Amino acid sequence: MSDEERSARIREIDEDLARMRGDIDPSVDGPHDMVDAGQNLAAREELAGQIEELEAERERLMRGT
Repeated sequence: MSDEERSARIREIDEDLARMRGDIDPSVDGPHDMVDAGQNLAAREELAGQIEELEAERERLMRGT
């Protein structure tokens, strides 16, 4: 991967991370039942996992490996 491609991918990852972090909303807008709460938790955990993977890829790219 060339330096230009690596820089472009890092920019793309940074944009994705900013969007994903913005999607994690800790607030609850109104009453929810246990199913809603469980679905919300599962979605947040999945998003957190995706963020973690992107952060790891970004670190690898920054190191040049």
